[in-house]
Amino acid sequence: MKALKTKYGAVPGYLNLEKYASGNPASLFFTERVEIKTPVGVIVPQYSVDDHGRRMLKPVYFYDNGNIKNAPLQNAADIETKYGKISAEFVMFYNDELLKKIFPLNGKLSGYWGEKDEYTLSRAIELKLPCGTICAKIINIGFYKNGNIKSITFWPKETVEAKTPIGIMRIKVGISFYEDGSVKSVEPARPYTVETKIGNISAYDNDPEGIMGDINSLQFDSQGDVTALSTINNVIIVKTAAGGEVRYAPSQKASLCSEQVEITVPLQIEFINEKVRFNKSVSDEYNFSKDSFEVIKYEKKAANPCYECG
Repeated sequence: MKALKTKYGAVPGYLNLEKYASGNPASLFFTERVEIKTPVGVIVPQYSVDDHGRRMLKPVYFYDNGNIKNAPLQNAADIETKYGKISAEFVMFYNDELLKKIFPLNGKLSGYWGEKDEYTLSRAIELKLPCGTICAKIINIGFYKNGNIKSITFWPKETVEAKTPIGIMRIKVGISFYEDGSVKSVEPARPYTVETKIGNISAYDNDPEGIMGDINSLQFDSQGDVTALSTINNVIIVKTAAGGEVRYAPSQKASLCSEQVEITVPLQIEFINEKVRFNKSVSDEYNFSKDSFEVIKYEKKAANPCYECG
């Protein structure tokens, strides 16, 4: 096989080469060891399977300009960051080679290798941030081009304390930041009463969507004001300027484990300019200056979401 020329040198062994229209490599599977020098350190893309939970080769991707886009690594590498060296098994880059995201582990989730196995292998990472020092097992860390952390996704069941615009909170799932390091969003680990433009509301999502910490249910603007939240504990009564009254409350749905068990679906609230929006619906928007709002307690009780049915 003829070696493939890349900006990082010749790749002697590879499979499934895909190219851009320009002829530059778009993706391929490495089958031999190749060292790639990046601004954050030397990495060796995965070129063989092992018994460490990875049972298949994964491709390496490139940008059309020849720079590496993302790569699963053969072995964990120490990646240089503003926060010190962080061990990673999967690395993503921006198109100018600046670090975009790292995954400390990159195992293959399967019937024989699951989340619990990955969690057991994971090691806690300590990070000194503007919101305080956190120490937890982490799924991934995203970065801005300036090197500051953009978001952190924690392993399920992990919680940390962090300083937010409304005080110190215990959070789960994830936390995201503005480019200057101020907190952009968090996922509260328990209900917290927060001040909003329509009154004090208990912020908590009992079943956050997805597993990434980039966007969380409790969100802040760059000034620290609440711009979005979810609640399972409050009902909002809207009295419109036209004299009508509309009630917004959390809803109920059948549990995945049993149709006889109901779980609570959070009410989602967003504050956009001079309006409040419910459940991401533009037809459910109201004006702060024209309409009035009352926050009351949601009385109906339901079970927490269940995904491991016994």
